[in-house]
Amino acid sequence: MTPTLSRRALALIGAGLLARPAVAQPVWPNRPVTLVVPYPPGGSTDNVARPLMVEWSRIIGETIVIENRGGAGGTIGAEVVARARPDGYTLLLFPTAVFTISPSMMRPPYDVDRDFAPIARVAASDAFVVVNPSVPANTIQELVAYGKAHPGQLRFGSAGNGTITQLQCEIFGEQAGVRLEHVPYRGSGLSVNDLVAGHIQMICDPAALPMVRAGRVRALASFGDHRHPEFPDVPTLLEVGLADRGAMSWFGIAAPAGTPQAVRDRIAATLEEALKSEQVARGMAIGGLRPAFETGEAFANRITGDRAIFADVIRRTGAGVN
Repeated sequence: MTPTLSRRALALIGAGLLARPAVAQPVWPNRPVTLVVPYPPGGSTDNVARPLMVEWSRIIGETIVIENRGGAGGTIGAEVVARARPDGYTLLLFPTAVFTISPSMMRPPYDVDRDFAPIARVAASDAFVVVNPSVPANTIQELVAYGKAHPGQLRFGSAGNGTITQLQCEIFGEQAGVRLEHVPYRGSGLSVNDLVAGHIQMICDPAALPMVRAGRVRALASFGDHRHPEFPDVPTLLEVGLADRGAMSWFGIAAPAGTPQAVRDRIAATLEEALKSEQVARGMAIGGLRPAFETGEAFANRITGDRAIFADVIRRTGAGVN
């Protein structure tokens, strides 16, 4: 080495230009991804996860492991993700309630604004007022009349305290002037089973639609803005003056706070691609669901707006977790 080259090398070292080569960040994903569903199998959230998982896994080229962590209105599973490493390998598939209802009805062991990074909405649904055939009502008007004549005798099930499946029935009861008794379960699948068995009289949950199709229970009205194309004879609650316009039931995916923006963008892009699949749409439709992609500021605004709507409903109805 010449003296001139040695001096130049020393200068470069001093400037940091001969430091070790930069190590490229690994591209997400390079190992299996865990998708936490904060309810037991068989409910609406699980009915979003299962068809989505197949196509999304194909697109990202890695296995997606669904981990059902039910209980406490979805807060047990949500806490698992809130405390997970923010690297994009532990994600939460959550229904509306976890980010918009639970903060007003209970004290979850996390802060939804501080501990999570919402990534995208992936699905939406129109819930129905569904009754067991033992209820002497073939229309929503007949159900209201029966409920007024038998206050407290209509017991409705939900996917758990603080879930939208509770709050939508509470909204219906408030608008109809009917006193309903709430029976919380650890997930939608369990409440549907008890509805079919006659242990409860009604639910407001799209997870019941397979049993509606099978003729085991009856759908009397929907919470949607328009009649559901599969059930054109079932009116909306808006049509009969028994619902407010407001937040609808949807499902989103979030990562732990601190997850790199590049990883979150990659997750959102691959989700958007997966949701274009006809197989995903068909799979979700079985449970009364539909793909509905939204990300960025629009999704953040939806969460904030729906939280305000449900906080007002909770205040008006006095809905609580007990």
